[in-house]
Amino acid sequence: MLDEDVVEGLISDMWTLHLSERARFDRVYSYVKGRNGVPELPEGSGRELQELAALSVKNVLALVRDSFAQNLSVVGFREAGARQNDSAWRVWQANRMDARQSEVYRSALTYGVGYVTVLPGDDGPVWRPRSPRQIVAVYEDPQVDAWPQYALETWLDTSDGAPRRKALFLDAEWAYPLDLGEVPRVLSDQDKQLTEAARPFRVEEFGEPYPHGAEVDGVPVCPVVRFVNDRDTEDLIVGEIEPLIVLQKAINSVNLDRLIVSRFGAFPQKVISGWSAAPDEVLRASASRVWAFEDENVKASALPSADVGQYNELLTEMLEHVAMVAQISPAQLTGKMVNVSAEALAAAEANQQRKLTAKRESFGESWEQVLRVSASMDDDPATAVDTLAEVVWRDTEARSFGAVVDGVTKLSAAGVPIEALLTMVPGMTQQQVSAVQDSMRASAVRELVAGLPGVAGQARQDPQVGVLTDRTEG
Repeated sequence: MLDEDVVEGLISDMWTLHLSERARFDRVYSYVKGRNGVPELPEGSGRELQELAALSVKNVLALVRDSFAQNLSVVGFREAGARQNDSAWRVWQANRMDARQSEVYRSALTYGVGYVTVLPGDDGPVWRPRSPRQIVAVYEDPQVDAWPQYALETWLDTSDGAPRRKALFLDAEWAYPLDLGEVPRVLSDQDKQLTEAARPFRVEEFGEPYPHGAEVDGVPVCPVVRFVNDRDTEDLIVGEIEPLIVLQKAINSVNLDRLIVSRFGAFPQKVISGWSAAPDEVLRASASRVWAFEDENVKASALPSADVGQYNELLTEMLEHVAMVAQISPAQLTGKMVNVSAEALAAAEANQQRKLTAKRESFGESWEQVLRVSASMDDDPATAVDTLAEVVWRDTEARSFGAVVDGVTKLSAAGVPIEALLTMVPGMTQQQVSAVQDSMRASAVRELVAGLPGVAGQARQDPQVGVLTDRTEG
């Protein structure tokens, strides 16, 4: 166990590292939320132009993130060919990860990395998804090491009304609860939102350390698992959002020009030269169909209305370019896809599916780490040492139901067990697959019993033991 002075020195250095990374992550977060990227206007621009600039943010970054996050869903954890999920799947269900797993994917897709902390609880291991804005983990070699050397997890505790910054420092054996004090809130001039005031790091109170018991192959580890969006030996943290920020700013600028044209030039403009009057007279003149002026030097004319069609075409082209860079279907950004067959839709999503496969491989390894370290805490040695079990992902590829069923039927006719093919059917959940498999096995047993020699009666189910028996005549 580390003493308080050593812990405070370590987390002080880690907090400094966290703040240096936090500025980058906060920028990405603001762009995803649409708070950043408002086009700049010349000094002295009127209020109307400023309002148009605020309305011109055409945020596509959240759509890019969601197009991947909505296609990532783990539905099981078992060995290849196994009929039932591994025993560690109980911990997954206990932590409600069917719904909460998207928190991990959104964080990893947005910033390039996300985390899950695993700590002992009263009813088993407790999983907490965290973004890199909430946790900092340090590694001896970030490209190679699966487990961090130390981790500092922080969050806001609002149980007493006033927000306080709480933290948990983790090493390979112990967890150290910390209280970092009250969090002052200030109004930011940039986005008019309440943000935390910058202040020096300090620990106001140390809690009682406790052992977390995380082990892998008998070796203690720091119970923090990293989910990497895209692996690169030069730059490990590569998210889906940051490379698209420049394109997002360009889209906002073009959209501002379109709004200005539609607001001030979408209708024919009446021009009178050589004449001026009070505002009410000008208003009456603008509403008149026929104008008459005594002064022969006064001339009236009309300017044609501006065409916003070219701006629309340019925005469509820019959105398609964003889709090409992000490797997603352009229809997810433009919404233009009518009467398209399942085959054409699958072809349009081919690049996205290949990219999703890479993400599933990366995230799947991380989920297996989470499940195995949870098994070590939950006294489940079979899962803790099992390296053959792997997570099962829901198939979200665009395919017609009829085509899939036809393929499953042909494979079954060729001798492939149909029970192993049920997960390929679109829209079928894991619970439905298990129910169908149980029903098929029960039907197979009944047919087997009915075909036994000397069985003249019909199979019945014994309500006492829940197994199939037979009833013979005489």
